[in-house]
Amino acid sequence: MTRVRVVTDSTADMDEGEPERLGITMVPLNVHWNGEAYQDKVEISVDEFYRKLREEEGVPRTSQPSVGQFVEVYRRLLERAESIVSVHISSKISGTYNAAQLAAQQVAPDRIAVVDSKILCYPLGVLATRTAEVAQQGASMAECVAFAEALVPRLRLFAAADTLEFLRRGGRLTRAQAFAGTLLAIKPMVQLVDGEIIPAERVRTRVAAIKKMAELVAALGPLEEVAVLYGDDPAPAEQLEQLIRMAYPDLSIKRGRTGAVVGAHNGPGLYGAYALLAK
Repeated sequence: MTRVRVVTDSTADMDEGEPERLGITMVPLNVHWNGEAYQDKVEISVDEFYRKLREEEGVPRTSQPSVGQFVEVYRRLLERAESIVSVHISSKISGTYNAAQLAAQQVAPDRIAVVDSKILCYPLGVLATRTAEVAQQGASMAECVAFAEALVPRLRLFAAADTLEFLRRGGRLTRAQAFAGTLLAIKPMVQLVDGEIIPAERVRTRVAAIKKMAELVAALGPLEEVAVLYGDDPAPAEQLEQLIRMAYPDLSIKRGRTGAVVGAHNGPGLYGAYALLAK
């Protein structure tokens, strides 16, 4: 019997093949669009999501998995595993973590531990994969939880939108605010701090935004790992990678895609950076 299985949700962006290699189970969030509902990364791929985002009208929104979905997954996994460590998108951004907690209480609270990652997208994928690697090495549930909780404070995420249009569509800006911001060529930049999305900088051009993001990453100090992120346009991520490489010439810089949850609010041209602080 497997000792520990790792569960996450579809906001975790991972390299292709990683979930299968590490036995990670991903519970999908839902993408709602023009009266249709899709299971994220199951019934709609990342590529298809961004194609629709560019070509179709309407405002996509996302919703958390149901408690019942988690109950079904947990019960199935516990037939072949001693315990489960379930790591999820920040509880301050989504109700997914709370749904997972409720399901754990219903199924086997002594055999399921739910961890609030205080992050999302690529760094959540890093948290899930690294925890799964520890589990595959034979760690107990308590050891896996301790590992994950120690990793959480070291995760950093920055993101920028290339346009304000999708923030307006999603109701986060009024039409007038979006119009004024577009006239001023404002490129909003955000970061995650203690699980919350907060403004980082407001600059006037994409070039300035990329430069500022590279500066913010460089200011973090010694890093163990870095990745540049993008929606469906890799060009800004490539430019960002070149600047970050100047600050960290010895680090291998990875590239990652951002999925529907971030893309729905920021559009296909979004870009960002993930960093893991050195111990």
